[in-house]
Amino acid sequence: MFVYHLMALRQPLDHLSTPLEDATFCVVDLETTGGSAADGRVTEVGAVKVRRGEMLGAFQTLVDPGEPVPAFIRLLTGISDDMLIDAPPIGAVLPSFLEFCKSTVLVAHNARYDVSFLNAALDRAGYGPLDNRVVDTAALARKLLAGEVANNKLATLALHFRLPHQPAHRAYLDALATTDLLHCLIERVAGYGVTTLDDLLNLSFTRLGKSFSKIRLADGLASGPGVYRFLGANGMTLYVGKASDMRSRVRSYFYGDPRAKIRALMRETQSITGEAHASTLEAEVAEARSIARELPPYNRVGKRVACWYVKFSTRSGHCKLSPCRTPKDYEGFYLGPFKSARYARSLIDALRDAFHIHRCAEPRSCKGCAFAEMGTCAGRDPREHRAHVRAAAGACLTNPQPVYEPLHARLENLSATARFEEAEELRRRAAMLERALAALAAIQALLDAGDLVVVVGSRALLIRNAQLAAAVDFEPDRVDAGARLAALASCSSVGRYVPGEVRAEAGVVASWLSRHADEVSLLSVSGSWAQAAGSPAKGLFEPRS
Repeated sequence: MFVYHLMALRQPLDHLSTPLEDATFCVVDLETTGGSAADGRVTEVGAVKVRRGEMLGAFQTLVDPGEPVPAFIRLLTGISDDMLIDAPPIGAVLPSFLEFCKSTVLVAHNARYDVSFLNAALDRAGYGPLDNRVVDTAALARKLLAGEVANNKLATLALHFRLPHQPAHRAYLDALATTDLLHCLIERVAGYGVTTLDDLLNLSFTRLGKSFSKIRLADGLASGPGVYRFLGANGMTLYVGKASDMRSRVRSYFYGDPRAKIRALMRETQSITGEAHASTLEAEVAEARSIARELPPYNRVGKRVACWYVKFSTRSGHCKLSPCRTPKDYEGFYLGPFKSARYARSLIDALRDAFHIHRCAEPRSCKGCAFAEMGTCAGRDPREHRAHVRAAAGACLTNPQPVYEPLHARLENLSATARFEEAEELRRRAAMLERALAALAAIQALLDAGDLVVVVGSRALLIRNAQLAAAVDFEPDRVDAGARLAALASCSSVGRYVPGEVRAEAGVVASWLSRHADEVSLLSVSGSWAQAAGSPAKGLFEPRS
């Protein structure tokens, strides 16, 4: 028979940011016939439910494994076949155990072993696997006590901490010892600023260092969308980021990020601030503007501003494609900006793959070349060359199909003739061009829309000339909803929103609208607006899995 008694009512665990003092733990230990969960069986289950150091309940039972207990297990645990004659099978124990550990955090020493046996038993009984979050006291001890103890066995740690209960290779006694160990480890991690359940759950994967105690700097951040800043000495902005849950995102930086840049950021950080926003679009735009304005050293965009363009020169006598750093007002247009000159040149090469455009630096002095003989260059005919450059410009501005069709045909031809390296290089350039043109089309659609008012949730957003101009709370059933919308549409600027670099912000807005197309409702538009529904399909030239 199994013993099952409760000493207090359990409160459900609703959120992983629960303070540790309010978390309910179910500390479990198993005795088994040995081996792996695939061929071993459970012989005893012991569990203790605790909160705030107080025992709420206990669960203890022997289990009939349905097979003889190996001799070495009898010697180790003292559990013999005679003791298990009247014990219930695991299938009869599981319903009561699942109820006992429901909505708790499972705790075990070498938890992978115990959880694997429980999940294997649940699977054989027709149940799904455990969905509890798991804390492994062995993994915690390995992090916290490195060099302090000879090993991380439960018996060694019980002696080290002089625990009230000592393990004895029996499930219930070992569960009591693991409970004592858990409380000791929680006291130890408090010195690192670990005060919530999500911190404890992530600690097993955290590289504890001198900067981990700075996790307390995130305590005042809101659990909602917004922009956060890591600040260094004298309040200098080191890094700006955005998140749908600022507090959770910032705390994740302290959970052992392996990147050297992040570790350096943590060392320099002296304070962390947060700026709450009502929607994720407002947060994304605020982040982009802050990076452009403050140029934080740990933001990649802040260190290297995108400022390269593909220049389409379409004037008579000077018709060519070239990379350009500083756009000027002239006849033609620019495609960009892009992150590097190399990226811009790759796009030019892709356009040359699709159109008979000169590959020489100065088309006016071209006297014919090998590419003209192969039929991939306009050669000496300036009018033909001008027509191809203008066709490329028109395709980029309006309909990119004339660009994609020859690229796709050439890609198939290279593959059919087993020229796979050339085909892969062409595919890579074509995919880059496809992404660039898709971004340009999305931004142009926003510019064509003029004043665009959309609603997401209870927030109305005014997008004017591809930039976020204003945002207000908006509930259609409210009496003043019409007045709020009218005020929004007439708004020229609002509060913290400041003018930013048009194309960069337009890219942020276009990307957000694409990702949230199913959540957005259109209220009004002063120009013409067309937005594809749902997530964009995989590109024509992207590698197939």
